[in-house]
Amino acid sequence: MDYAIRALLCATDLGPRSPDVLRHAAGLARCFGARLHILHVIEPPSDFAQFWINATVPEETRQAHETEVYASVHQALRQRLDTYCLEALEGQAENPIADIEIIEGPPARVILEQARRIDAELIVLGSHGHSAIGEAVLGSVAHKVTMKATVPV
Repeated sequence: MDYAIRALLCATDLGPRSPDVLRHAAGLARCFGARLHILHVIEPPSDFAQFWINATVPEETRQAHETEVYASVHQALRQRLDTYCLEALEGQAENPIADIEIIEGPPARVILEQARRIDAELIVLGSHGHSAIGEAVLGSVAHKVTMKATVPV
């Protein structure tokens, strides 16, 4: 049986371990001649945060600035991701990155949806390393993705 990886998804939270995870994903992509898709997920504000925003910022102000704020955040994140990718892969002869996406939503769900959309044969991501109690209470994106993915993680 031939084993091939044609596309892999690297989900990053831009945390301190992320450059190592990206270098690993890029190395795998180069070994297999695969397309590397980079994904950053913006988690929506919690219900509590949204409640306080709605309670303290007048609706007309929220509506007037929502698009502008979202565009500004998206642009700043895109610049950070571009810089992050350049720095993490600096000095490497070949850059296997096919695309970089920023999507808002629940991280585990978005990662799994994107993996299906690009037909990824592998998902690469890091972990914050919550304690056992923290993971039980908060959950873990890496754990959720691993449990629900139909491809190796």
